[in-house]
Amino acid sequence: MYGLVYFFLIVPAFLIWIVTTPFDKHRKILNAIFMFVGRSFLWFNPFWDIQIRGLENYDKSKPIVFIANHQSFLDMPLLATLPWQMKWVSKDALIKAPVLGWFMRMSGHISVKRGTAAGLNSLKKLKPYLSDGVPVMLFPEGTRSRLGELIKFKSGAFMIAKEMDVAVQPILIWGTRNVIKPDSWKAALKGKMICTLMEPIEASNFQSVEAFRDTVYETMKTELDRLEKISA
Repeated sequence: MYGLVYFFLIVPAFLIWIVTTPFDKHRKILNAIFMFVGRSFLWFNPFWDIQIRGLENYDKSKPIVFIANHQSFLDMPLLATLPWQMKWVSKDALIKAPVLGWFMRMSGHISVKRGTAAGLNSLKKLKPYLSDGVPVMLFPEGTRSRLGELIKFKSGAFMIAKEMDVAVQPILIWGTRNVIKPDSWKAALKGKMICTLMEPIEASNFQSVEAFRDTVYETMKTELDRLEKISA
């Protein structure tokens, strides 16, 4: 059903892309449609308890690199409920997929081939967005966590943040893997999902990308462990 919505929207989206590209530099119009469809998936079940926390921690006046842990297909719809637009970095296979991938490309999202030099170069496409104050969104684990633990982070998000001298703002997701398992499309009837915006961490506070990355990882791991104890 989710894919069908994008299927029926692809032709109107293409026409909107043609008309708006000359004046919509960052494709905000199409991205707004993309995000609306994404978060609408969460409306199908009124028994899901969705909690968004820490919105006051985001300063819209500053460019930011958002990062989030990745546990389930539901992570992206949950993040799409945040009340602002972001440009996403997604794996190459998703961006190349028919329909959904076409929509993502037309909306200005970025693909990356994990574990390659070309993948790191593709992250440089984020720089114009950050220069214009458009926030970007990455999953630094690089894949979904099958057991719920926080996988060691890759360095790409932190390299870009250091180069642009902007903060990384962690977004901690909890509960999505209990509603839809990482390798499944079968959804639980009831469940709680929490999306928490943590305080931003400035790149300028660290001399190396590695120290920056590892500090953010430990900060998120501590909070995830705390949530596991009190929210289960």
